[in-house]
Amino acid sequence: AGFPIVMSNVAAASLGAKAIGATASDSRFPVSNVLDGEAKSCWITTGLFPQEFLIAFPDTVSIARIRTQTRNVKSMAIEYCDQREPTSFDKLYGPVEIEESSTGLQMETQQFKEIKCRYLKVKILSGYSDFAVVYSIEAEGAM
Repeated sequence: AGFPIVMSNVAAASLGAKAIGATASDSRFPVSNVLDGEAKSCWITTGLFPQEFLIAFPDTVSIARIRTQTRNVKSMAIEYCDQREPTSFDKLYGPVEIEESSTGLQMETQQFKEIKCRYLKVKILSGYSDFAVVYSIEAEGAM
């Protein structure tokens, strides 16, 4: 009999995942912050929507759940690509409406049928204010 597959965060920077290609750029809040595992670090959008960034995995991964920690995000969607180059994407889920939080921190989990991918595209479609914040994104699955 085989061993059960252990689900872990395959989008961790420590495992070689990279956040790249962000539409908003501020040297104080680089998009790499969303994968660094630090609770206080973040990526902040500029005043226009939509905004997006890619997560590039070092190799093909299988994922079945995504967790996000955000602030001021009203609507978001996630797409995926299983090609060697991130040229064409398929919808994974969304748009998802995210409730405004009294504490400011929005914690969202989406579960779905397991997919294989090399890239995720995170799209912030609208916000509750001019600036939206992404603290972290985790993709639970197997390498």
